[in-house]
Amino acid sequence: MHSIIELKASAEVASQCPLKSFKFYKTKEVDTGFYGINKGHMNIRTPWWDGSAIYGSNSTKLKKLRTFKDGKLKIGEDGLLQHDNDGVPLSGDVRNGWIGLSTLQALFILEHNKICDALKKEDHTLSDEDLYRHARLVTSAVIAKIHTIDWTVELLKTDLLHVAMRANWYGLLGKKFKDKFGHVGGAILGGIIGLKKPNNHGVPYSLTEEFVSVYRMHSLLPDQLLIRDVNSIPGPNKSLNVTKKVDMINLIGKKGENEISKIGSRTLMVSMGHQACGALELWNYPAWLRYVVPQNVDGTDRPDQVDLPSLEIYRDRERNVARYNEFRRSLFLIPISKWQDLTDDKKAIDTLREVYGDDVEQLDLLVGMAAEKKIKGFAISETAFVIFIIMASRYNSNKQN
Repeated sequence: MHSIIELKASAEVASQCPLKSFKFYKTKEVDTGFYGINKGHMNIRTPWWDGSAIYGSNSTKLKKLRTFKDGKLKIGEDGLLQHDNDGVPLSGDVRNGWIGLSTLQALFILEHNKICDALKKEDHTLSDEDLYRHARLVTSAVIAKIHTIDWTVELLKTDLLHVAMRANWYGLLGKKFKDKFGHVGGAILGGIIGLKKPNNHGVPYSLTEEFVSVYRMHSLLPDQLLIRDVNSIPGPNKSLNVTKKVDMINLIGKKGENEISKIGSRTLMVSMGHQACGALELWNYPAWLRYVVPQNVDGTDRPDQVDLPSLEIYRDRERNVARYNEFRRSLFLIPISKWQDLTDDKKAIDTLREVYGDDVEQLDLLVGMAAEKKIKGFAISETAFVIFIIMASRYNSNKQN
């Protein structure tokens, strides 16, 4: 059994906290037997680029989601996720879900099923299992591709990074060469999708705890979702008309699943596509995530609310992720020696000094990355970027092979 931890707000700030205290499970340590490391933390959910958000992370879930006809997955007639008798959506990962995740899960299930149709049209001899496996591979690769050359270049919006990420995926020879001549020359010339086998440099592949830490990006979420009129015609440089605003607290968990059917998949897709995300900066963490109800693996609610930003900082400390300065040193980046090295914002400096005193070595990674001066065009910090560039290539090379 997991042991239960309780965090309590100190008296001087308790009145400013949505929750005076909250309980949660301590991360369970397991014996690893790995390279002399005796203890570690096991994750029962596989990394998302394997398509586990759609397909699940174990065979039981895989089977539950399949129709076992023409390789297809279960999906509602309205293009939204089906639900079980308890109102939990039928999809690969249903824990701590929200309306955006459910909508994208439904989209990629529809994509999977379309791929099955296309494959069957080309080859009628393919069995249900063949169709399922091929479509799953293609869909997972599409997710990885979107993440590499669409999503990442929006976080790192410079011409250099745009070229770099396409080279990372297609190779230095580029997409046109690959389309004409096929895979040539391994990873550098042919890109990640040209690798014949993974190159892990002698270390078994894993997504590291550091990658989890730099991907704590809940500040991207808005306070409200703006529902758009999909039938209106926007003027020059304008978005579709907003018909209503829905608080995000009402779009998570089971409550969010109920809201989906009222709004509809097309309206949701269009609305989310027209709304900008938040900035990864100090004082921009969504307030509604400070009293959110967490869920179990099966999608059922837990009894206690949690203050998610506090929990995220606790998790980094609990799992021995280095604090900001030591984290940068380990990446051969220059650490800060005073708060002014981190930011020019006087309010931020005063607040950091109030929390940490003058000891910059105590600065938590999550806080430091939010306060850090951004490189022009970057939505994420330089600190996070270094982990991104290492792990993205490493994950893609394993994913494609």
